[in-house]
Amino acid sequence: MTLHILAVFFPAFVLVALGYALRRWQVIPDGQWRGINLLNYRVLLPCILFVTIARADLTQAGALPVIALSAGGILLALILSLGVARLLKATARETAALVAVCCVWNVVLFFTLADRLQGAASTQWTGTIAAPALVLATIIIVMAFAGTRDGGMRKALPALARDPVLIACLLAVATALIWPLMPPLMTAEAVDTLLSPLDLAGYGSLALVLICMGAGLDFAALKGRIRLLFSAAAIRSVVIPLFVLVAAGMLGINGNAETLLVLATGGPSAAFVYAVATEFDGETGLTAGMITLTVLASAIALPVLTALTLLG
Repeated sequence: MTLHILAVFFPAFVLVALGYALRRWQVIPDGQWRGINLLNYRVLLPCILFVTIARADLTQAGALPVIALSAGGILLALILSLGVARLLKATARETAALVAVCCVWNVVLFFTLADRLQGAASTQWTGTIAAPALVLATIIIVMAFAGTRDGGMRKALPALARDPVLIACLLAVATALIWPLMPPLMTAEAVDTLLSPLDLAGYGSLALVLICMGAGLDFAALKGRIRLLFSAAAIRSVVIPLFVLVAAGMLGINGNAETLLVLATGGPSAAFVYAVATEFDGETGLTAGMITLTVLASAIALPVLTALTLLG
């Protein structure tokens, strides 16, 4: 069991470490990472999301409790982060950063680990788990950061309307629901042919996205505001996946679906949160520090939590 878990997690986190080393040693200059990150956020990540969610069977047996728990984990993160921010008397900008980091898990890491853990069998649930969580989380983080600026809420709707992650998810959900109603015109083979360019663009870039995730780590940002930093890591990487693990048992979710729910919800925060914080002139330093600490916390907690689901 230990070797199996190590084999699943080790390659992904090595790529994250490689990304940090490449930036630290200036193998790729700082100025070039921005362009690479924009490519990831605006093109490659939407491709990955679309092909994964579009192929999901959102109406399969057992899908409803999985969807509900995926969304429920995001809502709990929202409630807890707002409560902690109030308790710590955080400013509006600090609260926005905390909410955003707690509510978004890293979907690329999830897809990578799910494939290594379960292979082709993981595709039964990855899209079903990702769709509700990412739609809800993207709306929350844009609204959170927009709310800290004068007239920000007026800018939130246009920002949501052009957000590539949200657009990809919504189009993919619509596609997943419509295509089953179209046979024999749209056979499985025809669908795969249409999606193959996006497959090539998306899944061929998983390693690049993980490397960029590592390049975005900022250990200097871990100084100061320790309580906020550790609160973000605790909520994102420990409390939410534990809640999901317990709730899955209560809802009768088991097997691959249970494991993948914990794998998704226990992951670190996503790098695109930093991009949204930058767009709305948010607390970018604090956001970077929180994301960094969630990566470190998840590297320790997520293998243990995943192993618990396999033992159960």
